[in-house]
Amino acid sequence: MRIETGIYIGKEQSAADGWKILLEQEKTPFRITTKPDCPVIVCERDTPPWMEEYLKAGGVMIVTGAQPASLCFPVQYVGDASLEEVDLADFDRGKARVQSICSIFDGKGRGKLTLHEKRLPKFDMHPDEFPVVLFEKIGDGGCWYTGVPMSALISVLGDTLRQTDSFSDFSERVVSVDKHHLLHVMRCLLVDAFTRQGLPYVHLGYYPDQYQSLFAFRVDVDGIYGENLELLSKAGKENGIPISFYVNQKMCEPEAEWLNKIDPFHDIGNHGVLHNLYTSLEDNRRNVGQCRDWMNTKGIENGPWYVAPRGMWNFNLHRALAEEGYEFTSDFGFCIFGLPFYPYFNGERMQALQIPINPFSTERAYAKAEEENGQLPTAPFVADYFIKSVEEQYTQGMPIILYSHPQRFGPLSSQVFPQLKARVDSLNIWQTTLPEIYTWWSQRDAVQYSAEWTRDKLQIQGDIPEHMQVKTILGVGSAARGCAG
Repeated sequence: MRIETGIYIGKEQSAADGWKILLEQEKTPFRITTKPDCPVIVCERDTPPWMEEYLKAGGVMIVTGAQPASLCFPVQYVGDASLEEVDLADFDRGKARVQSICSIFDGKGRGKLTLHEKRLPKFDMHPDEFPVVLFEKIGDGGCWYTGVPMSALISVLGDTLRQTDSFSDFSERVVSVDKHHLLHVMRCLLVDAFTRQGLPYVHLGYYPDQYQSLFAFRVDVDGIYGENLELLSKAGKENGIPISFYVNQKMCEPEAEWLNKIDPFHDIGNHGVLHNLYTSLEDNRRNVGQCRDWMNTKGIENGPWYVAPRGMWNFNLHRALAEEGYEFTSDFGFCIFGLPFYPYFNGERMQALQIPINPFSTERAYAKAEEENGQLPTAPFVADYFIKSVEEQYTQGMPIILYSHPQRFGPLSSQVFPQLKARVDSLNIWQTTLPEIYTWWSQRDAVQYSAEWTRDKLQIQGDIPEHMQVKTILGVGSAARGCAG
């Protein structure tokens, strides 16, 4: 049997964009289909007219953003709810922000959502708690379904001030939806769907060779602060940590001569002329293009790499980057943590790669402490935070991309980097840079292959480049826990 995921797209072209993003991240064989011709089919909201026939014949379907009328079997529909969070502990994740209108279904399932958010229980009563996802067996097949519009949420705009991680109270102005957690759940459901078919789940490894994760460090140069920039550059080189620096023109102009002291060991990209996001395409183009031109006139070696000021992002910025020939951006106003991906707009893939990042910075931690009259961050505090993030992301098999600025981190970097480097060295991590991540991911994205399961044997056809591996998961109950592989 051909191992392939089908994406069914209904009336809303953009609804399935999140499924496209996930399947491209995974590099698992998939295609758009209007027929019941794949062992697993995914969709958002709209379902095919042949759904019941497909399931009875043994197909497995995953429906996100499910509506009662779109399902071919009876459900216990509770109603629609406006929810801020869902609990994904059943998928080895914690609470995830969804900030969305969701259809609520009762029954046995995984995950937990509650209609009465941020309330303390009384009398040991937990009214109106329901599963996030449910499974219905139909004939020889079955269907995972959830009223949370997971696929559509992957491409939504919007950011806010909120907590960003599971082990501290750090807050930053980041994307309003935990897209990385939703993509993880979607992947777990996909793995489980193939398991129920008695088929292996097949995907390309996320990293070269046998690495379990990657590590990169980024610095946004929102001002040079005298010798602080040079201290950062020196500490990075001395500790074998190549840094990707992103220069903002207006905030660096008063001390621009220091930019030439960034060691060639590191790389330099673009952080805009004005430290802000524009609404229009043309204004974004000018903000990108003029900063590049300014660096060129200053003799600053720089590449077609961008990160948005203040982490803010919109589709016109992404279009501007493509028109200016930029390869990637990294914006926590659109996504945090997780694997790189190419964004979609209304069913169409965009050109520049998006590289998610941990939004913690020493400077924001410092500002937060000042706002709350708390203890200011020290080198041990910053090192401890970075190492905890390394360990959490490594356990999940996800990329580790950290960042800060010269202002506060510069003077601390010579104390922090040795501890951080020692922990990274102790793990099976590819140590790299953002431009190298782009090169790897674009090569991986270009791979074409097919997978066939015949007589309990997997056959792969296609040209798999050196340092890339086809990985498989074959087990039982993969959706219940972390579904690593």
